[in-house]
Amino acid sequence: MEGGKDFRFGIAVIALALTVVVCLGGYHLYKEYGIKKPLTESLLQVDGVQEVEIKEEKDSQVILLTLKNGADLKTVFQDANQLALEKMSNKPYSIEVKDNPSPDLTSLYDDLELGIHQGIANSSFIWLAEWIDKKTAAEETEYRVQVDDQNLYLTLSKDDHYLTRIIKRDNQAENEGRDISDA
Repeated sequence: MEGGKDFRFGIAVIALALTVVVCLGGYHLYKEYGIKKPLTESLLQVDGVQEVEIKEEKDSQVILLTLKNGADLKTVFQDANQLALEKMSNKPYSIEVKDNPSPDLTSLYDDLELGIHQGIANSSFIWLAEWIDKKTAAEETEYRVQVDDQNLYLTLSKDDHYLTRIIKRDNQAENEGRDISDA
């Protein structure tokens, strides 16, 4: 009799383990082929996107975009965000733009950061563009500043290096439940 109980208990443990493996495998396949692959394929169709990487951090998907040379940061971001909103339903995500900054560009951005936030706070975007123009001319650095109702988009470039930043215009940490950031 004891041997029969052990046998049934052993079969129950094996059945439970197989069920867990099948469920986890199914969930992984769903995330890979039901979310990541279709989203990646859609994002690669956005004009200006060169590469897409999607990774999971905590309970959120991080979408890392590599842009083609000369891509319009604002347009690419807006198009990618719209696609992500459609494909991700109510799942949290963030979009980051991969850049290739040099120490000089990082230092220049650090010097510009306070003025950028002042320009955003005051909605003084013409002043901000003129101020950035003066600061970057001294460093022989090209720049592009773009604005929409939610973000300020900044690209600094010098030689083969570039730095991109997407800076929120308001104090909210989230955009319709999603975190938007840069790499």
